[in-house]
Amino acid sequence: MSHSFTYKAPYGVFHFSDGLLTVELAEDLIVDLPLMQRVAAQRQELLGQREVAELIVVPRDHLLLDRAALTWLAQSGALTGVHHRAVVVPAHLLVWRDRLYQMISRMRPNVRVFRNRRVAKAWLQERAGTFMPLKDMESATVGAEPTVATAETAVADFSEG
Repeated sequence: MSHSFTYKAPYGVFHFSDGLLTVELAEDLIVDLPLMQRVAAQRQELLGQREVAELIVVPRDHLLLDRAALTWLAQSGALTGVHHRAVVVPAHLLVWRDRLYQMISRMRPNVRVFRNRRVAKAWLQERAGTFMPLKDMESATVGAEPTVATAETAVADFSEG
């Protein structure tokens, strides 16, 4: 059975489907270390011990993108429950993105910074093979509708499966 849900938090929208968690951060935010730690804590609350690929999208209209936040995303403590992580930053940060990529790629081969969402998702798919575990693919129903969930119902959904 394939699980799919959307959860709206004050700092962004979490969408989980077929093993991929997409986190679209809200606009007009300071993307700093405390925010990214809240995102990681929310992921763990929603998904428990499930291991996922994670796509984090920083909006074009962010107020500040703190380098320490992106560096933390590549550290082992931040990767608990994440087998691959792609971070999409706005195109106007291209030079900074390249420097961050070089720094992060030396630390972790499973974390990468992109400027294009489609390219980031394709990289995640290439690394993960599929976002759905094989046992779930065999029992998945075609055309299942995604649902909107609260943290409580999302956790309940995963404890049933």
